[in-house]
Amino acid sequence: MPLQNSFIKRYPEFEDADPEQVGIFIEDAKAEISEKHWGRLYERGVMALTAHLLRISFNSKESQGGAIRPISSETAGELSVSYTQSISNPSDDFYQTTAYGQEYLRLRKLIGVGIIVV
Repeated sequence: MPLQNSFIKRYPEFEDADPEQVGIFIEDAKAEISEKHWGRLYERGVMALTAHLLRISFNSKESQGGAIRPISSETAGELSVSYTQSISNPSDDFYQTTAYGQEYLRLRKLIGVGIIVV
C-alpha cells in the first residue's frame, strides 16, 4: 500500500486534506528521517511527522501565521486540564505543539534505545 494511503488510514482526520499537499509533507518528512536509522519504525515516523507538519500548516492558516506553542492544556466539554511540560531538549519544542509531533518524539525515543556494550 502506498505510504499516502497508509497515512490516511492511520490518520483519517486528514482525509479531506489536499492529496498534493499531503504528498509534499510526506516528502518533507522523508527528507528529515533516515530510513536506515529508523528501521521498521521508519514509515510510522514519517507518517507522524507528516501529520505534525500538516497540522502546523493548518494551524498557521487558522491563526494567520501566529506563533505556535507546546500543548499545555486540553479541554473536553466542561472539563479543562492544564499541565507543565518537561522538555529535555529545547529543540524538541516544535514537536510538542501537536499530538502528532509528540508521537513522533515517542517513536524517535524508541529508535534511540539500543544495546550498550561495555
